[in-house]
Amino acid sequence: MEMLIFIDFIRQYGYIALFFIVAVGLFFFPVPNEVLLMSGGLLATTKLLDPFPTFLIIFSSIILHGTILYVIGNAVNQHANFEKKSQSIWQSRAEKGRELLDQYGLKAASFSYFFPFIRHAVPFSIGMSGISYRFFAMVGFSSAFVWLSIYFFIGYYYGSSIKDWNSFIQNLIYTLFALLAIVIVVQVLKRRKQRQRRLL
Repeated sequence: MEMLIFIDFIRQYGYIALFFIVAVGLFFFPVPNEVLLMSGGLLATTKLLDPFPTFLIIFSSIILHGTILYVIGNAVNQHANFEKKSQSIWQSRAEKGRELLDQYGLKAASFSYFFPFIRHAVPFSIGMSGISYRFFAMVGFSSAFVWLSIYFFIGYYYGSSIKDWNSFIQNLIYTLFALLAIVIVVQVLKRRKQRQRRLL
């Protein structure tokens, strides 16, 4: 049902709705971010959206996502410096982020969008490390462009071969729920094993 609601939202408000759905989804949706990108490619094969503007809108959402994380990290770092607490937890995290960047350079940002969780952590850490936004954007968003291109065109390719969209959307919803259920079961089993090991 949620997918149908999003599609109806996009039908009413167009690219503005798509921008906010993807921007919010990158932070909060309980599905892999790659699913969002492929869904954008799928929608670009319908009458709702055109491929080129859809790609640009999704890329703009990714830029907003990375920028927000960078700004938060930078603000946390400045707050820690303002308090001048040498043992501040935020200051220590900023130093760890700097160590990571010193060790791997901006390779961390270059490949960050291809790995779950890291794509959220790296912009935050770079913001905390004090590296300029311009430098981060040049490297990080180049990675994001390639990441988006791969999954967008996968979605676009498969979307072009879909004839019955209603049945496809229903099957997609069922598949997402099944994947979510599998993830939950796996996590529950892992926690049980960890508890059993602790008791032993």
